[in-house]
Amino acid sequence: MQDDETGTEPRGGTGWPAAVHGETAGTGETGGTGETGGIGPGAPGGGDGDPAEPPRRRRGRRVALYAIVAFLAAGLGAAATVGLNGGQVPATTGASSREVPGPQNDVGNTRGDSLNKAYVAARVEPGVVDIDAAIQYSGGTSSEGTGMVISADGLVLTNNHVIDGAKTIKVTLVTTGRVFQATVVGYDATHDVALLKLNGAARLKAVAVGNSAQVALGTPVLALGNAQGQGGLPALAAGIINSLDKTISPTDESTGATETLHGMLQTSANIVSGDSGGPLANSAGQVIGMDTANASGSQGTSSVLGFAIPINTALSVAHQIAAGQARAAVQIGLPGFLGVLVPQSNSTSPAEQARQQRQDIRQQQQGAGPPGSGAGTGNGQPGQGASCTSNDADTSVPSPIAPASSGALVDGVLCGTAAAAAGLISGDVVTAVNGRPVTTPGSLTAMMSGLHPGTKVKLSWETVSGQNKTGTLTLGVAPAR
Repeated sequence: MQDDETGTEPRGGTGWPAAVHGETAGTGETGGTGETGGIGPGAPGGGDGDPAEPPRRRRGRRVALYAIVAFLAAGLGAAATVGLNGGQVPATTGASSREVPGPQNDVGNTRGDSLNKAYVAARVEPGVVDIDAAIQYSGGTSSEGTGMVISADGLVLTNNHVIDGAKTIKVTLVTTGRVFQATVVGYDATHDVALLKLNGAARLKAVAVGNSAQVALGTPVLALGNAQGQGGLPALAAGIINSLDKTISPTDESTGATETLHGMLQTSANIVSGDSGGPLANSAGQVIGMDTANASGSQGTSSVLGFAIPINTALSVAHQIAAGQARAAVQIGLPGFLGVLVPQSNSTSPAEQARQQRQDIRQQQQGAGPPGSGAGTGNGQPGQGASCTSNDADTSVPSPIAPASSGALVDGVLCGTAAAAAGLISGDVVTAVNGRPVTTPGSLTAMMSGLHPGTKVKLSWETVSGQNKTGTLTLGVAPAR
């Protein structure tokens, strides 16, 4: 029997309502300081069992990392270590013509190996990047994390939550300081994997990839990352692999949504905020995992654990993205963007959607819910049909609402979007897309999910005054999920 880890993931802002760009998403991450990012308590020193090891290098504020703050016993998570056969990136993705690497024979993973930090760092660091993602519609915040170069022409692997909600993404090579703007090739929120392409990159040094299927308990490892978001050469944290095939379920503090990741590597290496997307390497300098989460138990800092996505799993997802294989969980490129905020409700009745949302807000407030829950409606008074909002956290349940019997209630409209240009406001109800009836917020989500930026859609909605309107809207570019 292994552990299933459940707890809290401190992330900022309110969740993306479902119909913003056809997916339920979160915004940037905020920690206890109110800055982007945040994790549970961290332990100083190394994670390799040596209490005399000096504290790892730290570099400032708290940024992107999933956090788990409680332990519960449960079942074993299934491993996902599918090998790759390689695959060409189609030209239409604007990504790379190189193959995404597959797992390699792992020569540095036996229990008896020792680990030389300087040697491993020298091998891995040339392929490590710092990621600074500017978060749109979340008060001008940013998410700072780490990534790994996996092809010479600039494919970069990172966690999806590092770029969640991003409008623009800046990537810096840690050893040279060279800066690139990055394009989102695609992402998979279910597996927390994203693939970026560095614009104009060539002849970059890619990380050496190991084989996570060969990782054994006791394998010495080194975690490298943009600890606390201060950039420069990565922070280093040594440890061992102390559990395999873990299932973890971090909970987003701001939305209450819980995500589940399976097959994770558990390590005593002190993975901290900002390390997300960074490499977990073995003693041979091969990457066997991608730093993703941190957990601390009731025993205090001595029980701090790190979690990494096995590199085979991450590369399998990257292969699908690079090959343009859109699936239910895999988004290729950035989706089209309507710009309305809607409740996360399955009810067909807009009045019931509003009632459920009020109940959710009350529960959040009673439980000391996240800042911003039930806040105002941006450029207007709460519940009075504000024209638009520049921050997705500044919304509340609208009152009055359109008298439509079914459809998707509009909680808010984001400024500068197609919906704002068409004149939709809080309290309106979307009733049809391209002539197809919208019955629930979820049905609007489904209709929008496969549409691309620049797509023209015929949108029908009912206003708070009971007027039926129809307009042709051109979808914008959504922030990354």
